[in-house]
Amino acid sequence: MFHNCKSLSDISANQNKNVSNGLDFEAMFIYCSSLSDINGLKSWNVSNGNNFCHTLSWYSSLIDIRALQNLNASKGNNFKEMFYNCSLLYNIKELQYWNVSNGNNFSYMFNALSDISALQNWNVSNGENFSYIVQKMFII
Repeated sequence: MFHNCKSLSDISANQNKNVSNGLDFEAMFIYCSSLSDINGLKSWNVSNGNNFCHTLSWYSSLIDIRALQNLNASKGNNFKEMFYNCSLLYNIKELQYWNVSNGNNFSYMFNALSDISALQNWNVSNGENFSYIVQKMFII
């Protein structure tokens, strides 16, 4: 939907979008490197969504994800690379109450983070792929 919109900095104009019938949110905001304000997502109903692969990946400006705190991703099964390469993102405690129990692919989900302890209560018992879920890179 907004794939590669490099000048998009906030999505507040889209806060009342009706996406309640959406099933596939893959790569929705991928490569939107200027996007730093995602508060417009706060009211989105994505409860029918099953694919969140790459949804918010390759963000160089994303720091605050509080807008996602109450996101209902309970039917989601694919979270692969959802926050891939979000190198400025450091606090993910807002995601601690997400229901990801249907998820089976979590690979590279938070590859730019070193600490996902806020998610220690996630039920990932259906998970099949956790490869590189956390892969903090250090450049020497």
